[in-house]
Formats: sequence, structure tokens, C-alpha cells
Amino acid sequence: MSTRTPTVERPAVVPVTPELKRGTLKLLDSVVIAVSSTAPAYSVATALGTLAAVVALGAPAAVWVGFIPVMGVAVGFYYLNRLDPNCGASYTWVGKALHPALGFLNGWVAILASLLFMSFAAPQAGNATLQLINATGLTSIGGLDLNYQTATGASVFIGIAWLALVTYMVMVGIRVAARFQYVLLALEYFIVLGFSILGFFKGGGSTFSLSWFDPRTFGSLTALAGGVVVSVFFYWGWDTAANINEETSNSTENPGRAGMLGMVALLFIFLVAATSIQMVMTPAEIQKNGTTALTFFANRLVGQPIASLAILAFLSSTIATVQTTLLPSARTAFSMGRDGVIGRMWARVHPRWQTPAIGTLVLASISGGAALLSLFLGGLQAIVGAGVNAIGILVAVYYGFAAIACTVFYRKALTRSLKGFIFAGVYPLLSGLALFVLAGYLIYQDWTTTDKIALDASNTRFQVVVPVAVILAGVVVLLYSALVRRPPFYRMARATAEAEALSRRTSRLETPQVS
Repeated sequence: MSTRTPTVERPAVVPVTPELKRGTLKLLDSVVIAVSSTAPAYSVATALGTLAAVVALGAPAAVWVGFIPVMGVAVGFYYLNRLDPNCGASYTWVGKALHPALGFLNGWVAILASLLFMSFAAPQAGNATLQLINATGLTSIGGLDLNYQTATGASVFIGIAWLALVTYMVMVGIRVAARFQYVLLALEYFIVLGFSILGFFKGGGSTFSLSWFDPRTFGSLTALAGGVVVSVFFYWGWDTAANINEETSNSTENPGRAGMLGMVALLFIFLVAATSIQMVMTPAEIQKNGTTALTFFANRLVGQPIASLAILAFLSSTIATVQTTLLPSARTAFSMGRDGVIGRMWARVHPRWQTPAIGTLVLASISGGAALLSLFLGGLQAIVGAGVNAIGILVAVYYGFAAIACTVFYRKALTRSLKGFIFAGVYPLLSGLALFVLAGYLIYQDWTTTDKIALDASNTRFQVVVPVAVILAGVVVLLYSALVRRPPFYRMARATAEAEALSRRTSRLETPQVS
């Protein structure tokens, strides 16, 4: 007689979905990160010269006109986040509401815009560090040139060192990064605000006029489009609050609120600073000084050594924005990796820190490598000038798709609430379309106003080549992802909110099914 060993059925192994550390950040933390991501001092110092070249004394008008569509996007992000708090943010929402392929491209554009930005912002942090050193009278050590105007190599290597520091902070925990942001934001916000208030009483530039706030003085649609696209760069970054939603308490409400509150704070500081600087400096001086406009402004106001505070504000702002640009790009890549549309390596979470540490390190390394390449491309100011416009176009693209996604997400609920119809439907939709139209018009104008490609802030074709190349490269990677990886993400049906989603405080997403 034979005996048979009983068969024991093993339970099915359920795959574990990688998760970030939840509930780490509060509302104020998210607001600070949203404002710090936009980096008021950095934006004023870097983009005001470009804005002056486009609209002359119309910078304050460009600031508030640009605020309108970007705020519409922020409102759209609020409603989208209520529906689906996912750290992929625009990648996830566009993919579910419009089409998975568009979602992938949105995530790709957001990540590449961040990489491009960090590649020239890190050397700017190095250059600001040299400016602080030079303010003490030290311009060389042992024959090593430390003059911020000539020591390009030193600027790049010091910038990469700053990039390494903030990368470590982002890797070890978002709470550490948030605390660092409090210090950096306090430095830059109050220094810029203080100098700006002083500028109202100094004069020496252009005579104040209410026409500065009138967009009709732009004189052409080209100037309007260019001004709004540059101002989009000014505001870019507040959406970091959406990318950290999975790590924020009350994840369906606080991230969206943080984005909108951050936008209001940014409108105030940008209007005050742009107006004050024009009262102290002429448009020609603003353009000539470019990335050092904030320092020139402070020197004109108070002279050294107090003017060095402006360098400190710019340095703290640049470091802050490098860190808070790395945060959302790593989390967008994490979400894409979690969905399987890119390698699973991007979805790996550190067991102790509970952050996408490996993905963060890889993105920072790519940016550092690109920063080294900048040594062979030309002057830092030319790179920044071209980069501001190129990034403005890229941001307009992914903001525009996300805003339209909000309207489509809530398509079944828009007729149930007047407030919802306006703020979850009409406002985001018009904002997204406006950004598309202005960015498209600017691309056309930039391409047709010159006959050569050069890395120069005055040569506009380069500003078109970069965003177009980013999008085309994204299409190639998308095809590989869809045809070779073939994750379920690409087979989802379109998602929508339930009909009652806007008529009560809590909303529910009708989950798309994989076909």
C-alpha cells in the first residue's frame, strides 16, 4: 500500500505596490515647498532680463496676465488631486482622462524640463557662491581663479557640489528637505521683499506709470505671447505640491490648496519686485545684467556690503529650486515606473527612507553630467536666456494638457454645480487652450525670425529646437514603452468622475478598466 503526501496549496503571491511615506507633510509644509519650488529670487534674477527684452516696461503686466492661465491650471490641479491624489500628477491625470500616450508624453516633458533646468541652475548656484566669495575681496586661491565673471569651470563644479547636497537631502527623506526649504524661503522672500520696498523710494530708473500694468502696451501679439510664456517660467514649480501629495496629510485637499495659496503669494512678490526694479533700473540695464540683475539692483540701492544680501537671496533661492525641481521629477518617474511604462528601477523605494532614492540619484547624475557639458556650449547667461524660453514652452505644454484633463475628468459632473462648471470646467479649459495657443504662436514667431541656430539669448531658433527635440524624443521612448514593455497602463479605458462629484465635498473616481 502506498501513501500519498497531501498537497498543500500555497497562497497566491500578491504583488506589493511600492508606496512612499504617507502623511509626512502638513499644509504649511506643502505651501512652503510650492513657493520655494518657484524660487521668487531666482525667477526675478534669471527671467526678468528675458522678460524685459520681450515686453520692455510691460513686465508687471506680463506677470499678472501670465498669472491668469497658470492659476487656472492650479485650480484644475486642485480638482484633479481631489479625485486622484497620485504623485505622478499631470502624467497620471492626463493619461487617465485623455489618453495613456498623452499621459506618458506629459510625464516625459515634465521630467525633461526639470533635467534641463537643473543642468543650468546648478552652475548658477555655483556662480552665486563665487559672487559671495568675491564680495569678501577674495578672487583667487593659490592661483585658482574664483572670479564669478570668468571662472566658469569653478561655477560648474561648485554647482554640482550643491546639487549633490540637495540630492542627499531628497533621498534621505522629504521631511528633511521640507525643513531645509523653510530656511531657504525665509532668506530669499524677505530679502527680495525688503529690497523691493526700498526701491519704491529710490528711483533712478524709469518713472512709474500705471501703463506698466496694461497689456495693451505690449504692442503686438508676439510680445504678448512671449511675455506670457516667460511669466509661465516665473510661476513654474508650484505644482511640486501635487507631486508630493502621497506624502502629504489630507492628501485629497492640502496639495491642491497649497498650489493655489502658493500662486497668490508668488503673484504678490513678483509684481512688487518687477515694479520696483523698473523704478531703479532701465530696461536696457535689466537686459544687460541678465542673471545678475538682482545683484545690480541691490548695489544701486544700498551698495556693498549690504547688497551682498541679494547674492545670498539668489543663492538660497537657486539651491531651493534645484532641490524642489528634483523632488517632483523623481516622483513623476516613480509613478511612471510603478505603472510599468518605464523601468521598474524608477519605482524602487528605499526600505528605511521610504523615498525613490535610486531614481532621485539617477536624475541628479544626469543633470550634473549635462551641467558639465555646459562648459563647452557657451556663456552661462546665454544658456540661461535660451533655457528660460525653452522651458517656458515645455511647461506650457504639460500644464495645458493637465488643465484640459480636469475638464474632461469632470465632464459628467459639470452641469450639476455652477461653481464646479466654472472652476472645474470652463476656467481650466480656457487656461489650457490659452497656453497652447500662445506657446504655438511663440514657436512660430521664434522659428521664422531668424535663419540660423545658435546658442544665444537673442537667437530664437534655439529656443524652438530644444522643446521640439524633447517632445520628439518622448515619442520615440513612448513607442518603445507601448510596443515592447506593453504595460496595462496603455490599455486603460478613459476615467471620469461620478456625476455627483462636484456637488459634495468628497468625490469618487470611476476607475478605468484594463481591456
